[in-house]
Amino acid sequence: MNSDHVNSLEEEIIERYLAGECSDADMRRIFEWLQASENNRKEWLKLRMVSAQGVFTHSSESEHIARSYKELRKKQNKQKRFEQEISRKITLRLMRYAASILLLAGLSVIFFKYITDWQYPKMIVVATGENEPVRQFMLEDGSQVWLSAGSHIEYPERFRKNERSVSVEGKVYFEVNKDANRPFYVKTETYTVKVLGTSFEVNAFKYSQTSDVALVDGEIEILDHNRAALCALQPGQQFEIDKISNRFTLHRVNAEMYASWHEGKLEFNGLTFAEIVKVLERQYHVRIVLDEGIAKDIRLVGSLNLQKDIYQMMRAIELIVPINYHVQKDTVVYIQAKK
Repeated sequence: MNSDHVNSLEEEIIERYLAGECSDADMRRIFEWLQASENNRKEWLKLRMVSAQGVFTHSSESEHIARSYKELRKKQNKQKRFEQEISRKITLRLMRYAASILLLAGLSVIFFKYITDWQYPKMIVVATGENEPVRQFMLEDGSQVWLSAGSHIEYPERFRKNERSVSVEGKVYFEVNKDANRPFYVKTETYTVKVLGTSFEVNAFKYSQTSDVALVDGEIEILDHNRAALCALQPGQQFEIDKISNRFTLHRVNAEMYASWHEGKLEFNGLTFAEIVKVLERQYHVRIVLDEGIAKDIRLVGSLNLQKDIYQMMRAIELIVPINYHVQKDTVVYIQAKK
């Protein structure tokens, strides 16, 4: 029995009713209370049943009536405590279930993020402008990268467990840390370089008809985009491919031409003038036209500062080689023998 319903009817009236001493006012109050709700009528019925069990009569003693009423209240309180205990246990169980579900959901989110980060790591892009100096930085595995002007590289924040892979455009020099269990791949628009640990240069400008790779030391393998092997390179070799015909050739080159530009200089010890011109074309993205009277095979010893612009560079070369030059629109350089 809900005590609120009984308390809304004064206890004195209930006692007088059970004792058979109700006044007309008491009976009107009881009648109004019964009319107020169905719950009140149910509680009144329970009260009458307890009264009947006690064999109440109009002349019942007041002590017996009080005892019966107290017994009814005792049952009501016991029922209320039982319902409260059941409600408390259900609430605690629901709270435990909710906590378990939240914990499971949290662990699922963490696990999903962990798996996603490994399968689809955050990608980082580093780029240099057309007139920027060489930019050097280190990858997650400790490998070193040098970007020439007008170049860019894309690589993951964290390499996978079974391989290391980057994509490049432009001219990039690598010193790759050796890891036999995780080969290093350099992707260009035309081919892929597979590396285990070595130093090499990739020259892969998007709008150039040719692209090439020069190996300074170690060993690399050139693959197509299906990772089928095209050829392997030894130190001092260069792979060059025509992007239109898709034909490639291998050349013997002087490794020092490709090993020093990332330090901002060109060291040459016996390079021919023609070889130096080729380095300058690659460095400044220009086409150099040599007059027929130029001694292309003359060998030179010295050092050039590649941080100078093309005009400063040509003035420096003019001091060591007897030439005249003309730079046209920063894209073509005409060189003639000085008369």
